[in-house]
Amino acid sequence: MISPQRDMVTSAIKTIETIADDIPIFDSSESDSNGYPQIIISTGSTGDSQRAKNEQRSSYTLYVDYFDTVDNDHGLMMDTCFSIREYLKYLRLSSYNCSSVAFNQVEVIDNSTDQSLRHVTITMDYNITEKSFI
Repeated sequence: MISPQRDMVTSAIKTIETIADDIPIFDSSESDSNGYPQIIISTGSTGDSQRAKNEQRSSYTLYVDYFDTVDNDHGLMMDTCFSIREYLKYLRLSSYNCSSVAFNQVEVIDNSTDQSLRHVTITMDYNITEKSFI
């Protein structure tokens, strides 16, 4: 069976592809492109598993890093980020039940490359039911 984190990344990529159809989307392990704009998806575990009412739940965070050059349309980038947040609130996984519990968005100017980039990080926190004991 697929892990909750892999299921989150795969589902998020499919969801974001419908919103940002012209923007390349990478799993964090694949991204090495120098083309912009681009979106990178990754996950992390945010809490220990807890057992409640015959199920085991875990908390995970989904990270969406959206890079674009500062010369490109900032309004379009913000509209896309808004749509990503809205769609990911209702993320559906193929093998698990999940619910969005919080999100955050931060924008910075990234000068670590040869060109200045806008870097928006969207973090989405989820509770995922990993096992049901019936």
